[in-house]
Amino acid sequence: PQPQLPLVHVWPDANEVGRVWRPDLGMPCDPYEVLKALLSRGAPAGAAKRKGWVYRLHAIHLKLLQKTWEPTTDGINFAAIVCEVDKHLAPDAVVTSDAGNFGSFIHRYIGFKPGQEFLSSVVGAMGSGMPMAVAATLRRPGKQVVAFVGDGGALMMGNELATACQYGGCPILIISDNNMYGTIGMHSYVRYPERKFLEATRLTNPDFAAWGRSFGAEGITIREDSEVADGIARAFAVKTKPVVVHCLTSALQMSAWRRYEGGETLP
Repeated sequence: PQPQLPLVHVWPDANEVGRVWRPDLGMPCDPYEVLKALLSRGAPAGAAKRKGWVYRLHAIHLKLLQKTWEPTTDGINFAAIVCEVDKHLAPDAVVTSDAGNFGSFIHRYIGFKPGQEFLSSVVGAMGSGMPMAVAATLRRPGKQVVAFVGDGGALMMGNELATACQYGGCPILIISDNNMYGTIGMHSYVRYPERKFLEATRLTNPDFAAWGRSFGAEGITIREDSEVADGIARAFAVKTKPVVVHCLTSALQMSAWRRYEGGETLP
């Protein structure tokens, strides 16, 4: 597709530049080097006239990043989990994310810092979060590695936990279990509001904490808001084996930005 506004696409992998959107200028190079080059040129002409507009946008951005959320009635708002994890991240932590709506909470609530790394999927395919975490923890022994995975993604590639246990990797696996394919459900709700999307996208899941223990990992279950702080602290206190944190999360809180307010009830 052709974007409505001029687009400059900067990314190190030339295969990704222009693969989805048609840019006016495609630059397969290091984004950091591009930013340095732009800063070296000084402020563009007319920048002073846009100062108020820039400040307004920046204020909106900062407001969206505030660690505030509303409680949910059908499970934990995943925002509470992500914000608690953010408190424990090491300065050089590696965070991985599977594909899914739960990822929006990571993007909104984790303020990544220099030295930290974030690994995520490119094409939106589910199942990559756990293998990436296993690779990270084995390639960089001793470094803190945290993987965020939805219940659907955990059912696809979660058994790679066996590799971590076999070779001594110690990732922390945070599973958002809302008993459904969240992204599919959200898009179905938006496009076909008359359909019963909650029923059509439900999953039947195992006890993920017990599943983790069956591999030899530590298993922790967080069922309600009052258990969040202690459960996450316990997970980060384990240093000698993988940890699976089974979080029973809300299906009605579709993402960090959208909550279901229709009439369909959970089956």
